[in-house]
Amino acid sequence: MTDEDPPRPEDLPPGYDEDSPYADADFDEFPEWWRRNVEEFQAHEMRPYRPPRFTDGTVTTELIERLESTHGVDIRIRAVDPHDGGAWEILVDDKVVDSVERTRTESGNTRYEITASAFEATVADAVSE
Repeated sequence: MTDEDPPRPEDLPPGYDEDSPYADADFDEFPEWWRRNVEEFQAHEMRPYRPPRFTDGTVTTELIERLESTHGVDIRIRAVDPHDGGAWEILVDDKVVDSVERTRTESGNTRYEITASAFEATVADAVSE
């Protein structure tokens, strides 16, 4: 936890978020997968959906989809140990090409501790082998 991610009060109602990311949003501007996740989170009274990102703020799903299309490969980030602080791997066509740390922020966002450019370089290196 960091100073920018203070502890969340336990007495807040389900789904409440003091900083709703969709207050003034036009859902037509979001990709279908994003809209589906927002609706699913709302249906289960969860805090608003926030897609996973890299440390520089880049949305992981969008970058992964672009790299898969560009290189004709399957890219995944998966948990080796799904517990808090556990190891995560980057896979390209089911081959482990690197590991990455993952942080869950107080705002409910998953952040992979790698920049988008470093992730792209990792994938490019794996594809060129």
